[in-house]
Amino acid sequence: MTGERIVNYNKYLYGPGPLARRPSGLGARPPLQGLVICAAQGIAVGLVCGFGYNVLFGNPTIKKIEEYYKENPTR
Repeated sequence: MTGERIVNYNKYLYGPGPLARRPSGLGARPPLQGLVICAAQGIAVGLVCGFGYNVLFGNPTIKKIEEYYKENPTR
């Protein structure tokens, strides 16, 4: 039982072991710093999208409540 030998032609991708890939971007940073950056970016994107939604569409729930009280004023 002789099989063909697998030859590693791309040393940067596979390297000598399974963990020999070189990280880049957030993967190259220390774990806590990467987590903080990801969390901050997630919060920033959420806030921007939330404010954008309110500017473009307004707040439909508040509009319905205001319309209800215009039609049915309190005594």
